[in-house]
Amino acid sequence: MSAGGPRGERVYKGAVTVFSLTFVAVGLIVLAVTLVNGGGPASVGVLMGVAFLAVGAGRLWVARRMER
Repeated sequence: MSAGGPRGERVYKGAVTVFSLTFVAVGLIVLAVTLVNGGGPASVGVLMGVAFLAVGAGRLWVARRMER
């Protein structure tokens, strides 16, 4: 059994989900603000927004695959 037991594992999985969704939300916000202010496809804001989205979505995907 892990050091935190089943409860610790649930807390960890919940924290991973919350942080992953936060990264996705930040990515969407950065993209929206950049596009509203006239940023193009190669602007720093668009690239950062896509990066945040990719990290958040990728972490969620990995977490779901680990549950199987």
